[in-house]
Amino acid sequence: MIWADAAGSAANPGLGYLSVVGIWGDESIEVEELSAEIPPRETRAVWREPPCPPPPGGWRHGVVELDADVHDRGPSGPIVHITIFRPSADQEVLVVAATDVDAVIRQLSPKLPGQLCVVPSRFTRAQIDEVYDVLHARWRDWRLETFGTGSDDQAQPYIPATMFRVTADLAEWVDALPEGLVRLEPTLVPASMPYIRIR
Repeated sequence: MIWADAAGSAANPGLGYLSVVGIWGDESIEVEELSAEIPPRETRAVWREPPCPPPPGGWRHGVVELDADVHDRGPSGPIVHITIFRPSADQEVLVVAATDVDAVIRQLSPKLPGQLCVVPSRFTRAQIDEVYDVLHARWRDWRLETFGTGSDDQAQPYIPATMFRVTADLAEWVDALPEGLVRLEPTLVPASMPYIRIR
């Protein structure tokens, strides 16, 4: 069984989500049964509590003002990934995953008093760039739809990659990478997964 989003189908406009029971072949599904019942959607994560303890007096209120130093993340620099956490509606905290925590604190804390949290990164910028190079080179073979850089609730970077389905060579490549670096998000999956979208 799979879940499919048929909302944009020309043949069935506005149909919504479907469960499809059938046999999944190499490039097609032989449909045996359709149903409009679907599992509830998972809500998207909103990062609220930064993974660092708040400074004395709590996190500063206001918007984080980013400058060129923060955006300049070369492969050899200490800044791997940045995420904005929002402890409340009027608070923003810049959380930086870095290979050299002390260097980034020295660089950014004067510019972001009460709005900076720096954590050690599990991955280097070079590791992320290498993954991007492979995904760019193989995007047609693996039928990739999108990929980018995301962060988890501890501000650790990872690369979510969306594709039609996971092939054996793609799975083998990901298995050889450091754990958690790439998260595969196929649009066609067995029913044990929450749901899929067919665009």
